[in-house]
Amino acid sequence: MKKILYLLPLLGLLMSCTGEKKQSNETVEVNLEQTEALEASIENLDAAIESSELEIEQTQKEIDSLLDNL
Repeated sequence: MKKILYLLPLLGLLMSCTGEKKQSNETVEVNLEQTEALEASIENLDAAIESSELEIEQTQKEIDSLLDNL
């Protein structure tokens, strides 16, 4: 009888531990998807910054050439 009383909580603990693994695997998958989305956003932002810097340089060159002509 005592063995059964000790066995029931042990089985409960084992079942609760196995349930957490499934949740953590799902969490890892969600985190990976979020990370990939963030990396894509960062790449897009880097490209936008780079093109903006090029436009600024071109505009600055045009301004400098106009000022030189004065």
